[in-house]
Amino acid sequence: MTRSSTVNQESTAFKPEKLIQGERFGSSINVDEINAFLESSPEKRDETQALIQEIVEDPILKTDSSIYDKGKPEERAMTARKISRLALYMEHDIKTARKHFKGTDLIEELQKDTESKLPALNNKDLSIFDKRLSLLHNIDPQLGTRVGVHLGLFGNCIKGNGTNEQIHYWLQERGSSFMKGIYGCFGMTELGHGSNVARLQTRATYNPSSDTFTLQTPDLLATKFWIGGAANSATHCSVYARLIVEGRDYGIKTFVVPLRNPETFQLFPGVAVGDIGHKMGRNGIDNGWIQFHHVVIPREYMLSRFTQVIPSKTPGGKAAVRTQPQLDQISGYSALLSGRVNMVMDSFRFGSKFAIIGARYAVGRQQFANAGQSESQLIDYPLHQYRVLPQIAVPYLVSPVAFKLLDRYYSTLDELYRVSSPATFDETGLSIVSRKLKNLFIDSASLKATNTWLVSEVIDQLRQSCGGQGYSSYNAFGKGYEDWVVQCTWEGDNNILSLSSAKSILKKFAASRRGIFDRSLDSSSFNYLEPPFVRAVLTGQETASLSQLQDYTKVWAIALVKFLNHLAKLVDVTKDLDSVAKLLVLVSKFHALHSMLQAYYEKLNSPKNSHVTDAATETLLWDIYRLFSLFFIDKHSGEFQQFKVFTPDQISQTVQPKFFELLPKVRESIIPLTDAFKLPDGMINAPIGYFDGDIYHNYFNEILQQNPVDSADTPPCADLFTRMLNRRSEFHYVFGGSVETELINKK
Repeated sequence: MTRSSTVNQESTAFKPEKLIQGERFGSSINVDEINAFLESSPEKRDETQALIQEIVEDPILKTDSSIYDKGKPEERAMTARKISRLALYMEHDIKTARKHFKGTDLIEELQKDTESKLPALNNKDLSIFDKRLSLLHNIDPQLGTRVGVHLGLFGNCIKGNGTNEQIHYWLQERGSSFMKGIYGCFGMTELGHGSNVARLQTRATYNPSSDTFTLQTPDLLATKFWIGGAANSATHCSVYARLIVEGRDYGIKTFVVPLRNPETFQLFPGVAVGDIGHKMGRNGIDNGWIQFHHVVIPREYMLSRFTQVIPSKTPGGKAAVRTQPQLDQISGYSALLSGRVNMVMDSFRFGSKFAIIGARYAVGRQQFANAGQSESQLIDYPLHQYRVLPQIAVPYLVSPVAFKLLDRYYSTLDELYRVSSPATFDETGLSIVSRKLKNLFIDSASLKATNTWLVSEVIDQLRQSCGGQGYSSYNAFGKGYEDWVVQCTWEGDNNILSLSSAKSILKKFAASRRGIFDRSLDSSSFNYLEPPFVRAVLTGQETASLSQLQDYTKVWAIALVKFLNHLAKLVDVTKDLDSVAKLLVLVSKFHALHSMLQAYYEKLNSPKNSHVTDAATETLLWDIYRLFSLFFIDKHSGEFQQFKVFTPDQISQTVQPKFFELLPKVRESIIPLTDAFKLPDGMINAPIGYFDGDIYHNYFNEILQQNPVDSADTPPCADLFTRMLNRRSEFHYVFGGSVETELINKK
């Protein structure tokens, strides 16, 4: 069966490739400039494209539609092979960053550098691999997670809580940062506690006589649970446990605990590990449970940057615990911050993939027509534009804030290491970086929660917009959704993160009402809390408008001030923050939307940073910005009216008309807008979304490839259906049937 024989070549219907290619070649939009805008710069754009090409052409890392039919054992084995392959890229990327390929083996030198004579590994050394891993999340989230747990959670727990010597030992000498020597997992969550880290129950009791700790799981609920990598692959675990010294509980601290011998993979004495089984998604991750039964580790395996156990210098004396409260308070942020920050970037990349699929299908698919006319493209229906275009705008608005947040994360952690290191200790600097970390926690919590929710909605709404084809596993939506939605739960449940973020914002609002505002630290993320602006909003001097581009961001600042003022009044009466939890979650979401719009506006408004010079392309990007803001104003029109940001007439006569006017304008460029993400078919892995637009052939051929037709064979379970259809009458067989009954009656 050939392609030409399966369609009427004279018909414009069912020729989606012509429709998609026609819109692509008929557009004057500069997709390269848009891609540079989305990737932060032309240099980063080129680096990203080179890495994507390496990924989709690598025989082991590439992913095809066969992944949709694999079971858990196959996914585990496939992921393990890919991790082994990635380890080689890790070494290559570090050598590339340091331009060291000749003379000596750089990785070997770094591992043997026990006296720290060479420059230590830094974020720049790992930047290429970090981006490679971020891109891999798009085609294989479970692979990205398994490596991310080792490097991001295990590694960052050590970076954030270990001394310089411990960081160098575990990450460099033992080879963890090179994916050599040891492989780590992250032991925070327990069966009985997830978000409430302060109440974890695993115990680490100090033994003065041997200068060691004993790790103990006191009961079932203290079992470490959902631990990625624990079931099969991890040799070590960064364990969150209660520090017990001389009978006193010092709260949750972190310890590196060996689980398996790296040479034999046998469990060490006292360590019990199991697999938690099949999950909703990401079954290539070997999530497991861990119990410790009198597991003994050296005192030096406690990560001691912020808290140290000091052995007694006299026999029989008592050990002391030295804690730097300011440092100890922020120690818990570092490991989880990395995951939350990266999940905002994941939201951009994962959302882009499904935006492409939804857009190409909407342009290529035709349904319904008046007599004598060609069937209409789905995207030409106003309702379909409403369903699809705001979802495409989401990854656009995520991109600038994701890159901005990532830069803040790296610079803040570099500053933390510098001011907290013994050689460069700076108490004033430590106080400043502590406040920066708290602000970073607020922003990352709000943005992680809001954007993972938004992309869940993007995937599901675009799946529905693709009709029955969207329900097929081969078109990526099903597995994509199952793999994605865990982002709304792990490394901080979205509702809990939103509550925590909003409570901190409410405290800042209360301080602002008293005239207290730290411009040096808060003017970027929380500029809507500057006292003059707050007063202007609450006295009616500052009102919402949509006359200028900046107004589409400012309107969210005004809404936040009025929302926070309403909340403050409620809490003054009730004295109970939990009673307004629903509203607090919305505050966090509004803060995230404001942050996204602000970052996008600042980037596009700067010719130097936007890298957009083409006037038509810039206009289109501003239309996306306005569309996004208006869509969410309309979606939250109840709150905007409740807090008198807009009147009902303004919603119906200004907001909604402006929004509906934008839909057909943006629709004209839907193909270049999604082409600008520059994801090849190997990253999309959904035949209805491939670049050539040949939706029906691509999809049907994929089905045949994964489900070969064998007409000579009988179908599965044929014998069961045969017996069912040809069964005899049980009534006739058992009771003699109606004929025999009639004869008996005659007698």
